[in-house]
Amino acid sequence: MASIASTTTIMIQVVLFILDSLMDSIIILQIIIINLIVKDKVKKYMDYIILFDWTKEFSVEKKIVECVFYNEKALRIHFKDNTDLYLVISNYDAYPFFASKPFSIGDETPIWDQLIHSVLTKVSLDEYDRIMRFIFTQIDIFQQKKTYVLIAEFIPPKPNIILAEQNQELIIVDALKKYSYADNPQRQILPKIPYQPPKTAFKPYHRDISFPLILQTLQTGETIQCDTINEYLKNHFIYVLSVKEELEHRKAIVDYWEREVKKAQQKLHKQRKELEQAEKSDYWRICAEIIKVNLSNIQRGQNVLKAINYFDPELSTIEIELLPDKTPQENMQYYLKKYKKAKRGKEVIEYNIAETEKKIKQLENIVQKAKRGELDELPQKEKLPQLSRKLEMVEKLLCLRIDDRFEIVIGRKAIENDFITTQLARPHDWWFHSRLYHGSHILLRCLQKTNPQEELIQICCSLAAWYSKARFSQNVPVDYTQVRYVRKPHKSKPGFVTYTNHKTAFVQPMDLRTAKKELNL
Repeated sequence: MASIASTTTIMIQVVLFILDSLMDSIIILQIIIINLIVKDKVKKYMDYIILFDWTKEFSVEKKIVECVFYNEKALRIHFKDNTDLYLVISNYDAYPFFASKPFSIGDETPIWDQLIHSVLTKVSLDEYDRIMRFIFTQIDIFQQKKTYVLIAEFIPPKPNIILAEQNQELIIVDALKKYSYADNPQRQILPKIPYQPPKTAFKPYHRDISFPLILQTLQTGETIQCDTINEYLKNHFIYVLSVKEELEHRKAIVDYWEREVKKAQQKLHKQRKELEQAEKSDYWRICAEIIKVNLSNIQRGQNVLKAINYFDPELSTIEIELLPDKTPQENMQYYLKKYKKAKRGKEVIEYNIAETEKKIKQLENIVQKAKRGELDELPQKEKLPQLSRKLEMVEKLLCLRIDDRFEIVIGRKAIENDFITTQLARPHDWWFHSRLYHGSHILLRCLQKTNPQEELIQICCSLAAWYSKARFSQNVPVDYTQVRYVRKPHKSKPGFVTYTNHKTAFVQPMDLRTAKKELNL
């Protein structure tokens, strides 16, 4: 017995040793996986050393703020020397860069007038994390000096920019993303309270950067050599980050409409099954009539009625399922009710099937448009019938697709002019119309929100002159501006609009065929 007990003890110890080894292996494997995940997440955001070297590279000399703008991509500080500082705060990445020539990043909103006329005096990066501080000084009307600190938290996954005033301590004035302890138990970002930096486990990694820095564009795969950190960050925003956001946005639109197609197809499948049941209306009528004839032969509790089918020329035998808990009369009424419902429902179901098939075709057309990048708005903003009518109208318009970035749309009558200006156009598109002469609205669609070259602007002006009453004149004045500055007065007639912030070009009229040759199309 002692030997058996000792053997059992040894076996238990061996099992425990194996379990301990397995647990250690599992823990090690978990640590490896977590490290890989963390490393993968860190790769998606700009390195600390890149931000650190950028602060050394950036010069704050004579940087006086003229205005500050904000959109969902970045905060833009425009200086009086016509240069710009961009603070990118995308969920995909976050970093600053400087541009000697302003360029469009989409629709912007003015923000933080407190910084207007202030002077940028210093830029620094915190030692413990990717938090950059921009120091602005300002002399108010009472000749009192104020110091504002723009705190850019380039920290994943939700970067933030906070405006604070430096007194005895940093007091928050405003922030792009505000939250309280209910949202974040560690700290709160709200106006009129002291700024608290976040507590993170991030550890900066310092190393030497070798130039040139190589950047691979996301759309074409082309490599770009950058001789400075700022050039690298600027190109990363233009050729990587913006493209990635655009592709993700387009994918979201396509996925939404593909889900709608799938829902409609499932609905159609269900309706066709209902139609199969409705097409049995004649069979339900025959069942009711045969039960009626055989009422005296049916007993309560009977499951099946076998009788002669008087509606069959060959007088074959028919088997009719009965409800055993119902009387013969109730069974007859049951089949009669099914017959009447099927007869009424067949017409309705056939109509619904036709409508669903029509809807599927519309949705498939929308999916194709979305895949080609012709839909840039969020799907939830428009209902299907409105969007379908809009796409049908677009197909009737005179369009010239230049490439993936630009498309020229020409309105040939008042209704088309009204449609392309008030419904098809987006704020970043360009609008053209002959001055003093009646004519078509010409729309230059910027499908990727990129600014057109001056040559393309001139061609659009020439087209606007051709599609006007001044077609056979020379030096025709044509006004052009972005759609954001075009307004349609309430209850005005189709095609009538007002506009501001426009420029005027004097051009020679050009027909569409000549324009195609000029564009090598």
